[in-house]
Amino acid sequence: MKLYVTDQISISSVQADTLRPGEDFEVNDAQGTELLKALPNHLSKSAPKPAAKAEAVVANKADPKLANKGVK
Repeated sequence: MKLYVTDQISISSVQADTLRPGEDFEVNDAQGTELLKALPNHLSKSAPKPAAKAEAVVANKADPKLANKGVK
């Protein structure tokens, strides 16, 4: 069974290091079922959808609507 990490977690039987969100790993079906029952908010059977990137707002950029009003 292939599982995906949705939140940072440490499972020593899978990997010595911490598993990070978005990582995937493979375990046998029995162990996968047990992990999903024990950690339902940290693991998923389907790949997580990437988060939408927020547009960066430039704080010191002049507003083009105010350019013809003499406001800076």
